[in-house]
Amino acid sequence: MNLADIGLHWARWQPNEIAIRFGSRSVTWRELDERTSAIAADLRMRGVGAGDRIAILMLNRPEWIEVTIAAWKVAAVVVPLNVRFTGAEVAFVVRDAGAQIIVTDETLAPSCAMVDASVTVLTADDIAAVNVDRGSAVAAAVTDESAPSFLCYTSGTTGDPKGAILTHGSWNVASQGWAQAIELTPKDRVVLPFPLAFTGGLAVFLFTYWAGARLVLEPAVDTDRLFDLFETERVTALLSVPAILQQLVSHPRFADADLSSWRVACSGGAPVPVPLIMAIQAIGVPMLQGFSLTEASAAATILSGHEATRKIGSAGLPIIHGSIGIVDDNGLPVPVGKVGEITVGGPQIMIGYWNKPEASVAALANGVLHTGDLGYLDDEGYLFVVDRKKDMLISGGLNVYPAEIERVLVNIPGIVEVAVIGVPDGRWGETPAVIAWTNGAALDASVILEACTATLADFKLPRYVVSSPEPLPRNMSGKILKRELKIRYVDLPATATPIR
Repeated sequence: MNLADIGLHWARWQPNEIAIRFGSRSVTWRELDERTSAIAADLRMRGVGAGDRIAILMLNRPEWIEVTIAAWKVAAVVVPLNVRFTGAEVAFVVRDAGAQIIVTDETLAPSCAMVDASVTVLTADDIAAVNVDRGSAVAAAVTDESAPSFLCYTSGTTGDPKGAILTHGSWNVASQGWAQAIELTPKDRVVLPFPLAFTGGLAVFLFTYWAGARLVLEPAVDTDRLFDLFETERVTALLSVPAILQQLVSHPRFADADLSSWRVACSGGAPVPVPLIMAIQAIGVPMLQGFSLTEASAAATILSGHEATRKIGSAGLPIIHGSIGIVDDNGLPVPVGKVGEITVGGPQIMIGYWNKPEASVAALANGVLHTGDLGYLDDEGYLFVVDRKKDMLISGGLNVYPAEIERVLVNIPGIVEVAVIGVPDGRWGETPAVIAWTNGAALDASVILEACTATLADFKLPRYVVSSPEPLPRNMSGKILKRELKIRYVDLPATATPIR
């Protein structure tokens, strides 16, 4: 199967309905199919064929999607590039992927300066200028479901990025699973305010595309603008990371805005604070959440709307055709309720890492994807995510999960962003340290300690509290870069006074 055939289906089924809304610009399903066929013909004239890689470094705009679908039509593989990459990072990924073409826009073109001269650089204007000539257009190539569709480089929160090879089949299953779980139909209007290049943004596009719904594409996250879109575009769905939803809930307009069109919210990419879930559910919008990662085509588990209250805090059940497991360090299943590493099975998982056979074998041991995330299953099979395995610290031989402490701290007034990391300790090996950004508000360590003491065991209590002078570093998906914080505060015990 070829993902491009999905667009062709909707072009036949609802040719005059809007597929993409971008500011004042609208692209119908018929126009999307015709334009992508013309661009595919142009790519073929440039020598692009099956298995060739095309890198995309663009801010959100319809041409991003058009190039992607056109690439599928010639059986090429799309390599999304992080819009925050430096020139050196862009050059590394393009070289590592062996891309022969990179498509960029005016804003990000300078980041392509270090790309090898043998790589053809096209601009968004070049793509926009392609003439729709029905005589030269091409039909989608016939591809097997195992054929690569994307080479998605991991966000690199714990090391150098690796290219996950995702297929036409893996994204088809992932898209079906999500679209069915949140009941997306052609009547829905899904807003996407964060980068398509981020796997979460790519997923929102693909789930919407699969369902034949309208994608309301935004160039950037603008919370005030989101409220406008609910009122003018009658947006029905917002699938986002917790940070964006929290900005929405905390905005002055949240109490009075017309949100009557909003029928479903969903969050992923990081553990979702229970107060955030409750705030959205309080206005009558089911607040779903899911657990996913790049290597699983952004689809592992989903908490359904009808269970959003009863199973609050859970990441839900596996998507259709998928499975979830919890294993120990030896890869053996652990009992219900015990914390272990989360594994994901199913046709939505990657077929491996690009040019990294050893890493591929390790990640896909026993035929399932080993996620590096910690969690447990309850007696009904619902997943509860605890933390990243590499974020966990061991204090005095006991496991301490930073996310558990963070869930307590997000309820403290004045704290805007918070992260808990492990810092060296002569007695216990490691000890928890709180790094918080308050945007200038006073930070009272005694309040933090009191809140933690009320709900956490003594070995989990933070020993240090730091007020960051600036927002905490995040990657494009909104995840806090704890690796950077650990480097920044490695000498904290020698420079700070313990709070206990």
